[in-house]
Amino acid sequence: MVRLADVYEGRDDALSHSGTPGRFFVWLPVGHALRKVRRYLRQANRVFQNTASGAIAIDAPAGCPEALVVDLIDLLTDDESADTRCVFKTGRADLNVEDIRRVRTIRQLRQRQTSQWLLEMLRSERFTSVFQPIVRADETSNVLGHEAFVRGIGRDGRTVLPDSLFDTARGCGMLPELDSAARRSAIREASITLDDRRHLFVNVTAEALNDGIETLASTIVAIDEAEILRERVVFEVIDTGRAADVRKLRAVVESVRGVGFRVALDDVGCDERSLRVIHEVRPDFVKLDMGHVRFAVAQRDDAQRVLELAQHLKIETIAESVETSDELEWNRECGATYVQGYFIARPAAITG
Repeated sequence: MVRLADVYEGRDDALSHSGTPGRFFVWLPVGHALRKVRRYLRQANRVFQNTASGAIAIDAPAGCPEALVVDLIDLLTDDESADTRCVFKTGRADLNVEDIRRVRTIRQLRQRQTSQWLLEMLRSERFTSVFQPIVRADETSNVLGHEAFVRGIGRDGRTVLPDSLFDTARGCGMLPELDSAARRSAIREASITLDDRRHLFVNVTAEALNDGIETLASTIVAIDEAEILRERVVFEVIDTGRAADVRKLRAVVESVRGVGFRVALDDVGCDERSLRVIHEVRPDFVKLDMGHVRFAVAQRDDAQRVLELAQHLKIETIAESVETSDELEWNRECGATYVQGYFIARPAAITG
């Protein structure tokens, strides 16, 4: 199995090179910002050079210059810092393609510096997964499968919940790494604990799929090595609303299905765009969050339209976040195929 430590080797920002001499490359968005930074560097007696790529290369004899990053963010306006790119490289060699891939905004780098707990958690792969059953709406004892939810494990053994993990990862540019680590955790735990007759729903962000099916390459290897049948695995696309290009999303979904997996669209809303996404992408499952329609009767009419469209297209539907008997009954009446939520069971580790 591909380990995160192997993926990071030689590719991470200077956070992994504390104390190692190198150069800090900074690209400023406008001439005014460039002049400000040069003036500051001269006053601070920092050694720097202009480069052919348009960056300022600042000598950093003690590794990634955390204090310098803080000073530059304070020096620049919000708009300037949002457009300022940077990367640290050990040694004196010029930048190469791999270095360019590691370029981040200066704010992302600062967030990484203050989020080293997540980076360390990723490197040591301190994650586990809990599972929530998905059952037939008309017969809740009939289990289709389980959705995996990642949990981080802090150094003190405490559980770190997904909101904290993903908010931090998205803010500091580590979402792809966390996304991949969460999938590997799900596969590892499922191979040990889940009934091999059940489906495994594994989350993948819509943002990650912008890079195509290659995003799932290491995950697919892990699934095959764990000897989990591909037909049992459902890749659940979360944050569907973040998908920038619906045609690209459909192409990726078709590629995933073409190699033996099934696909669910999660976080589907009740607006016209969501209906268009369902119609164009044609996943195997559509998941409708009852939390979005719980307190508005008018929205239930819109939710029913989503269910009816899915039924018309012969797409199976899963109503999630079902928390009451009334919500279960409403979904039965509207023809939802499956349900999921606290009324059925909370996410939990599976033993035995």
